[in-house]
Amino acid sequence: MIYLLEDDESIRKFVTYALKQSGIEAAGFSLPSEFYSAMEKKLPDLVLLDIMLPEADGLTVLKKLRLDPVTKNLPIIMLTAKSSEYDKVLGLDSGADDYLTKPFEIEELLACIRA
Repeated sequence: MIYLLEDDESIRKFVTYALKQSGIEAAGFSLPSEFYSAMEKKLPDLVLLDIMLPEADGLTVLKKLRLDPVTKNLPIIMLTAKSSEYDKVLGLDSGADDYLTKPFEIEELLACIRA
């Protein structure tokens, strides 16, 4: 199961659809509060995380996941429009396992997930 936290509805629907078409169970959330609620019920195998979100930015979500003993080792891929070298380094140094920038190719995302 992959959870996607992405506030852009079209991207969220596209990515979850593509994952499901690839045989991967996926669920998308537009708000961190919805994401956290789902996390309390079932932990995913991987999280795809945008940075620019309402309620809390993705780096805050990432840091919270890394501080929690239950989720500290959960694989997390940042999937964001923030594409500067600084943003990439910040995301990776904050605990992301990988960092993809928008626009992205779905095959590239699938390769990162497989890795």
